[in-house]
Amino acid sequence: MTTETISNLKNTRRTDLDWLRVLAVLLLVPFHSALIFIADPNVVMYVKDGVSSSFLNRFAGWIHQFHMPLLFYVSGAATYFSLKKRKTGQYIKERFLKLLIPAISGLLLVIPPITYIAQIAKGNSLTYWQHFTNFWQLGNADLTGMDGKFTPAHLWFLLFLFVFSLVGLLFFSLLKKDKSMELFQRIIDKTGSSVIILVLFVLLTSVANLNILGDKNPVYYFLIFFCGYLFMMDDRFQHTIDKYAWLFLATGISCEIIRQFSYSFISSGTVVLILSNLNRWMWLLCILGLGHRSLKANNRVLKSLSSASFPFYIFHLLLNTIAGFYIIKLPIGTGTKYSLIVVFTILSTFLVYGFV
Repeated sequence: MTTETISNLKNTRRTDLDWLRVLAVLLLVPFHSALIFIADPNVVMYVKDGVSSSFLNRFAGWIHQFHMPLLFYVSGAATYFSLKKRKTGQYIKERFLKLLIPAISGLLLVIPPITYIAQIAKGNSLTYWQHFTNFWQLGNADLTGMDGKFTPAHLWFLLFLFVFSLVGLLFFSLLKKDKSMELFQRIIDKTGSSVIILVLFVLLTSVANLNILGDKNPVYYFLIFFCGYLFMMDDRFQHTIDKYAWLFLATGISCEIIRQFSYSFISSGTVVLILSNLNRWMWLLCILGLGHRSLKANNRVLKSLSSASFPFYIFHLLLNTIAGFYIIKLPIGTGTKYSLIVVFTILSTFLVYGFV
């Protein structure tokens, strides 16, 4: 592939990444809805049904493998394109306006009602003002908010992304220099993009072993964010991902079967760690490869959904909690409840977006 071809590819809008971001945000609704039907107290959800579904437990566990890595990867890739069009000062201002301000607004207006509903569901009789006052106290060390105290809830993603965007500038500014670009190109020429992808898997697996904020390990997610930027710098990464997409899928399915049925029989924590992170990496690469192959349509639907995806992310959990609070009380089956919660959440979130 010639330098001119690579340059043309880099200047072409990646509609597949737009679609993947939209689909990942929409997938939040079936994921969070499934958590309502998982009795495990370690699974954080602000309303819970009395019935636990093993199927929805497995379904949510599968989504959890790749969902947040996908969002951070796409955000890293978007950062690459954003910095091509903006100066550093403009980029920082944009991050403040698009990430920090909405996150703070959400902490004030969206999260307290969610935790208030959780307290009402538990039988507490606080007024909303009493709860709002208590909300700003630090409760559990894990900041789940299940005790009615402060939590960022799902907005932790925006706060992480804001910090990653600023910290990442230190690395991205170095990578943009001519000498760094030349060195980067030489490394890929000598080792191949597939070797670098393998090395990144080893690095991610090592970082995943760090006990930092549980499943919200900031070092792990920053590396995923960094990968999104890095892979946009040279199209050979995407070509490799496309080439082996079906192999990644087969490996991901195999790892998921092992995760679902065999982890309890594996005595070695190191083996479980490797398999778990191989599973996450394979599903992420598979989605990126198959998405790049098939998600090429750039139409009004994509433009509308792209505009809605960010506010949809902010509002969906509140509407999901409200839907769950009322629907789990209905005398109907688990499958019907789950379907109603998903449909009501999606429709009501788009409706709120339309007004707001």
